[in-house]
Amino acid sequence: MLDQTSYNQESEISLFELFLIIKKYFLFLVIFTLIGGGLASIYAFGFAPKTYQSDVEIVVNGQQQSIKDFIISDKVVLEAVRNSDLNISVRTVQSGLNITFNTSSKFMDISLKLDDARYTNMLLSEILDVVKDYAENDPIYVSYKGLISTPTAVSNDYLVGPNYFLIIFIGMLLAGFVSLGYVFIREMMFPKYHSKESIEKNLECDCIGVIPLYSSNGGETHV
Repeated sequence: MLDQTSYNQESEISLFELFLIIKKYFLFLVIFTLIGGGLASIYAFGFAPKTYQSDVEIVVNGQQQSIKDFIISDKVVLEAVRNSDLNISVRTVQSGLNITFNTSSKFMDISLKLDDARYTNMLLSEILDVVKDYAENDPIYVSYKGLISTPTAVSNDYLVGPNYFLIIFIGMLLAGFVSLGYVFIREMMFPKYHSKESIEKNLECDCIGVIPLYSSNGGETHV
């Protein structure tokens, strides 16, 4: 009789045996993966925070990086939040602001992402109003006067997150890996010979015959 410890140390799962294991537990793997996708769907559509975005395009006639720093400065954002009477931190607004530009063009794209559709559009509009007001009336920022104009209106809020497909895909992927891990751990804890070749390899002898097992309609197993 083959020693159990020796079997665990010497046995290796071939690709064919791997296929047999997956085939054996295929229904379990599929069901568990679908359950993971279902739970991920519940989270994505019911609990995941939703992110909304508003956009605007402005024209700048000065040094673009300097104007970008002016728009996202603490003073401008704080004043815009205060004027909008919102309970939101300056850092949250700054992290949601995204300003992109091309040095060969005068156009600058500004977008604001926040977790509430009620004030994304309003706050971005207020930021532009504060920028304009400071440039015209604050001696510190008077150098920006006339350098910024808004050719397009701020867009309405629209949903940009969460990524439902990505969340569901990750949920199914994780569930698939967990179920595969469970199957292989189970197989390693309760090892079996899956083919005549694996018996010959581990026992280092020739297998001259195989005794088949079958189940009758009553559920009894016969040799």
